[in-house]
Amino acid sequence: MKINNLIFTFSGIRGITGKDLNFKTSKKIAIAFGEWFNGDKKKIIIGRDTRPSGETLEKGVVEGLISTGFSVVNVGVCPTPIIIHTKNKLNIPAGIIITGSHNPQEWNGLKLLSSKTYLHNEDLEQIARMLDDIDLKTYKITKRNLKKNITKFNPIPDYIQALFKDLNIESIKKNNNLRVVVDTGAGAGKNATPQMLEGMGCEVKVINNDLIKNKKFPREIEPIQNNLKDLIMEVWQGKCDVGFAHDCDADRLAIIGENGTCYPEDIGLALIMEHQLKNYEDQTEEVIFITNLASSSMFDVIAEKYGARVIKTPIGEIFLVEKMYNLIEERNKTSKNSLIFGGEGSCGGIMFPSFNNTRDGIFAAAKIVEILVDSGEKISKLVSKLPKFFSYRKSIKLAPKDVKLIIDRIKKELVDEGEIVSQIDYDLRFGKEKEWFVLIHPSNTETLVRVISEAKSDSLARIYCETTAELIKLVISDLK
Repeated sequence: MKINNLIFTFSGIRGITGKDLNFKTSKKIAIAFGEWFNGDKKKIIIGRDTRPSGETLEKGVVEGLISTGFSVVNVGVCPTPIIIHTKNKLNIPAGIIITGSHNPQEWNGLKLLSSKTYLHNEDLEQIARMLDDIDLKTYKITKRNLKKNITKFNPIPDYIQALFKDLNIESIKKNNNLRVVVDTGAGAGKNATPQMLEGMGCEVKVINNDLIKNKKFPREIEPIQNNLKDLIMEVWQGKCDVGFAHDCDADRLAIIGENGTCYPEDIGLALIMEHQLKNYEDQTEEVIFITNLASSSMFDVIAEKYGARVIKTPIGEIFLVEKMYNLIEERNKTSKNSLIFGGEGSCGGIMFPSFNNTRDGIFAAAKIVEILVDSGEKISKLVSKLPKFFSYRKSIKLAPKDVKLIIDRIKKELVDEGEIVSQIDYDLRFGKEKEWFVLIHPSNTETLVRVISEAKSDSLARIYCETTAELIKLVISDLK
């Protein structure tokens, strides 16, 4: 959904800074959020990543929130997972996180939080419709009122201590001789991940930690292989054990092996999943792993090995959070001893609702260190034991108005060809369980449809992807 050149999605509101997203628009969005919010307790937590534009947006957000009656807890520059962890711990009913996440520097955004998780599309649509009717002149505040309604503090030390309580920290520190390189990308993770790793007993080297000339980021923000050449060389040449990299708000995690390999995002999640299932195999009545439709079949294979269950949701963190929340609520009523956790394979951030009900790249890094220390093995050896799958991706442009019609036609074609197709919203998935699959996913943010395939051989993954892409192109062509 695009309104006033701002993009509204499950993961927040995004725009080009200084152009589409500026002081006025951020203040209007905060006012609309304040008017939309119907809770009894008008208290809210805010924080931001390290983008220079965040300072201006923060001023607009604070003024807008206070003018609608909120008291504001401002944690300043802080990773998204820590802001959400703090929000839950302090029982704060709402939140706004100022972050462009993994997007390029010219972008920024606002992630809007209700009591449980991010806002749904219908809520964002309601807020979007309110923007044009907001007259900033009617929402005035005094400097005294501004100061009186803001509390500032740093939640990072409390988060790290809480994280350590979730680990066997004394054993890890005693046996830890890992050499770790962290590429913070000068993002908000710079204030937390290196300190956390040092507290676990790692020897830590930090690179790309500060903005460079003209307040530019030292590398492209998204933590993918092409952007992590510095980290790969540091790990390989320095003969280090592992490298970690975040995006700007540290909800994502990339992992570099001791041999310089940049692993696909789902590898870290798979290592953590197997470690948890191995350790909890005899301690729980059931284990449920929540992931999304685009995640690797390796999760299904690992789950089968340990008698666990996999539940797949639509693509988007909000759906995982809500599924986990609902399952935990159900289990609490029956007193059933369950382990419920998961994550999105596409981002590398693990979600343990018992610790934090959001994608958490910092926690994921801690779990990888725990696994390396516990096993005493190199990360390459651990990865070699995982189920092996190959993936392939393609994107095809389409007109937004045609999405439903195109998806309906594609589904009919696939069914006529004998495929068993499952559909959630506009996503189509078909294949053979634990062997191969193809996912057809219309983008939430761009006018294109993505084809994601996976198979046990690289050639099959490519063939499935390309033939599906050709089918989509034929359907689009027939509609013109």
